[in-house]
Amino acid sequence: MALTKRWAGKAWGTNIGNVFVTLEGEDSALTGTLRMNEQGVGIAVYSVQGAFEAPTLTLTGQPQVEIEDVEFGELTVTGTMNAKGEIHGDWQTIIGSAGTFVLFPHAGGEQADDIQRAEQFHIARHNFGAIEIDREQITEIAESIRRDFPSVIVTVVAGTEQARYLEDFKQLQFSVDKAEIIKIFASKPDGTGSNQVVSIEFGPQVNSAMTQGANEAWVLGQLETLKRDLKRYERTYITNFKRWGIGINQLMLLGAVVFLPSLSGLGDRAILMGAVLALIVAVNWLHSRYVPFAAIYLREKKKGLLGGIWPSMASWVIGIVAAVIATLLAAYLQGWLQIPAPPSQPPAVSTSTAK
Repeated sequence: MALTKRWAGKAWGTNIGNVFVTLEGEDSALTGTLRMNEQGVGIAVYSVQGAFEAPTLTLTGQPQVEIEDVEFGELTVTGTMNAKGEIHGDWQTIIGSAGTFVLFPHAGGEQADDIQRAEQFHIARHNFGAIEIDREQITEIAESIRRDFPSVIVTVVAGTEQARYLEDFKQLQFSVDKAEIIKIFASKPDGTGSNQVVSIEFGPQVNSAMTQGANEAWVLGQLETLKRDLKRYERTYITNFKRWGIGINQLMLLGAVVFLPSLSGLGDRAILMGAVLALIVAVNWLHSRYVPFAAIYLREKKKGLLGGIWPSMASWVIGIVAAVIATLLAAYLQGWLQIPAPPSQPPAVSTSTAK
């Protein structure tokens, strides 16, 4: 039986979108067009060639359209047809993007009635505080996820962005010691025509874990598992007391606002508020420069007590020094702190000579 020539489905991985494939020719020499619509990016169009040797479909493709600021690479698709006539498999490009896909046959434009569809998607997300992690720990996290998923993709941003399957990531040699961003992604079909998804991202702006699926209990339970596993990599910085959701910057600003009415002059109030704002900027800059929100080591980090406590200790020292400076300035402007003037010089003694 010849392969159906029209297919529609979805792709997941480093890129997520709806897919439509049209094929022509004999099963041994297929040609056609693959279109993928990724939200926020646009429609990618590939000219594809390949063959279907039951139950395996293999296609290669070349991009046919250009989208500004978006890079496309040559595509390779390999999938296996199941008993329902669906094709499930993997895709990847030469630029490192990769993922999984599912295609449904559309012989007459209708989809089979017996395919169960999820009525609702559930998404759960958790944001972590500052993170410190090395390559070995990244591998441990990915290995833990792979126990429940067929494949795991690890994306590393270190100058360039590289997306690799976990097996390839473990063999990869990096030329730099640290990464800017690390992402871990895994997905699998859940039997309702949708996928169960786990995504972890650590970076300079956000450290988060996300789960998605049609089963709410699975989504919430999987997120709790991730929170428990990843909590040990968190670091406590003075800029964020996570239990209360505030940090030293908010406390200094609040203290300045409370203290302002006690100052009599507008000039003193302006000096205090300007100094506090300058201290907040300085604290943020010092943290971004010396205490990163995500310290991601592509090699094993150095062991030792100092290496373990240094980031938190540096954060607390920076915050405490800033708070002390703000307090001393407020006390001085209020008149509670007197700065002694330098000692005056004794008057010069003049001598006169009698004539």
